[in-house]
Amino acid sequence: MTHSISGLFARSRRAGAATAAACLAVSATLAGCGGTDEEPAQPSSDRAQATQRPTPSADRNSPAPSPSPSSAADTLAELAERPCLALHDEDTGPGKLYVVFEGTEKQYKDTPKSCQWGAQGGLVDFTPHPEADLTKDKRYRDLTPRTIGGRLALLGTPSRHSEGSCIAFVSAGNGQSFQLTVVPFGEGAPGPDAPTLATNFAKAILAHLK
Repeated sequence: MTHSISGLFARSRRAGAATAAACLAVSATLAGCGGTDEEPAQPSSDRAQATQRPTPSADRNSPAPSPSPSSAADTLAELAERPCLALHDEDTGPGKLYVVFEGTEKQYKDTPKSCQWGAQGGLVDFTPHPEADLTKDKRYRDLTPRTIGGRLALLGTPSRHSEGSCIAFVSAGNGQSFQLTVVPFGEGAPGPDAPTLATNFAKAILAHLK
């Protein structure tokens, strides 16, 4: 991987810009609550029952949303081909990650496949790196080391111009890792902050990996 943190984030942010406005409109109707690094945010039950998870509007320039997982993808090598299988149905409900937009697979020139979800709190991009453990990459040594799900992770802000956003590299063992980039919907939007959202997604993904 030869891209800088700011370059990775810029690509993710451009990809999510059009979706963010629509997500924000939906997000404003969801029950707001605080999140922690240890557990996903818990929305109020009355709003959770009344709120239906929308799907992205049709757009000829937008990738089609990926279907719900029909088969398991238990390794990063498999997720590199089908990244939207990183989450299972039981991960996405209001009591868990509160995904409001189903995963959409994306790929840009000379970059790995990724999947983007819209969750309460922001847009989340997941990129598997089955051939590299980026937590050992010296380019990212200024990020903050943490432990998530028993694995080393590096978290930080992608650039000085992206305050409130978060990028995370999470080791998956055996020389592998994955990347999460979180772009929040904006000040005052309900849901956990970007580092908490990245942590919650990382825990869910790690729980399914073999």
